[in-house]
Amino acid sequence: MVDHVHMLIAILPKYAVSQVIGYIKGKSAIHIARVFGERKRNFVGTVF
Repeated sequence: MVDHVHMLIAILPKYAVSQVIGYIKGKSAIHIARVFGERKRNFVGTVF
């Protein structure tokens, strides 16, 4: 499909995979909300 992305990242053993993925997902959700949701803050309760 054209609407998804594959990523290959190297994570140091001292970091949990779930923590790194959660961080990436959080940052991308905020970016998407700012670009397409026309919101600058207050993302509480917002669901994609």
